[in-house]
Amino acid sequence: MGAVIGILAIMLLGYRLFWYRPPVGVIVVKKTEVQGKVHGPGTVQCRVPVTVSAKITGILEELYADQGDEVRKGQLLAKLDAVELRAREAASQAAKNRAQRDLARARADMVKAQANLGLAQSNYQRDLEVFKPGYISKSAFDTTKAQLKVAESEVAATKATVTALEAAVKQAESEAHAAAAIHKYTHITAPMDGLITVRKAEIGTTITPGTPIFQMVDLGCVWVAAWIDQSQIAQLREGQPATIKLRSGRMFQGEVVRLNKEADTMTRELEVDVKFAQLPHPLAMGEEGEVDIDTGRQTAPAVPLSAIIERQGAKGVFVVAHGVVQFRPVSLGLQDGHRAAVLQGLKGGEMVIINPAGIEPGKAVRAQIKTGGAKKK
Repeated sequence: MGAVIGILAIMLLGYRLFWYRPPVGVIVVKKTEVQGKVHGPGTVQCRVPVTVSAKITGILEELYADQGDEVRKGQLLAKLDAVELRAREAASQAAKNRAQRDLARARADMVKAQANLGLAQSNYQRDLEVFKPGYISKSAFDTTKAQLKVAESEVAATKATVTALEAAVKQAESEAHAAAAIHKYTHITAPMDGLITVRKAEIGTTITPGTPIFQMVDLGCVWVAAWIDQSQIAQLREGQPATIKLRSGRMFQGEVVRLNKEADTMTRELEVDVKFAQLPHPLAMGEEGEVDIDTGRQTAPAVPLSAIIERQGAKGVFVVAHGVVQFRPVSLGLQDGHRAAVLQGLKGGEMVIINPAGIEPGKAVRAQIKTGGAKKK
């Protein structure tokens, strides 16, 4: 009896070693159209988010906008308390007016002094001509000469006064201009057309230069910044159509508008920016989403992505030929998330193992063709 059992065990072992062929699921390769699709997660972002802040220190007195508002460039968004600055502007304007009045008077005095100088010069020339032949006394001529010097000194003095007052007027005008500019800084306006996404201050808050009051974005530069594995970057081009699915469940059409030129060294991913064809409403900056980028179409033999393996740095598939597993290097084309087009390495009618895990080349197997859930032996 023991001998019989031993013989049966040996026969079973021999069957397993030499005749048994485990079944493996395969597909028969055929040409089909593969619509290329590159998938990646991302978030809604703006190309250049803008922080709206004040240029001077002050107390926030009025708010004219809130988060969620669409605003136009130059629109008044907020005002700071301006009582002190208005007083300073009025004082500087008054000082400028006084300086201008003083300058006007000095210029009138200079005109009068120049007229007196002209008269004194005329008298001097006349008396000089009659003094030489002795028709007038030396004392009379000395009086005329002294009057000329007085007139000259008056002109010089009025010119110096006018020059000084002109400088004073320029300084007063500069101070008035500066005071007006600082007063104008109490009016905080939108730097561009856009959407206010966040309001960060309340009435009564003391604002210093650079303190954020609003955060806003340019609605013309809103996109989903998606992260794509760098192995798929070669398929991407600017202008390719895409589908955007936000976490809120909303679907939108988009277009690739920018490919980053530097990959993340940790994740091996590259940022790809997909612009909305039509903006979501309401718009939530930072909302998560996913993009599917249409990379084109190819008609070629196609295999499931699960069938693709890598051996010694080469991508390939396991093919069942004459009941034996063979590794076949392939050149891949477009992928649609489920299948990949094979540009080189396969031809129609060949059988490719769908799930090659645990299988080695040279192994004898029995192919089970999978076609829509049915099995063929």
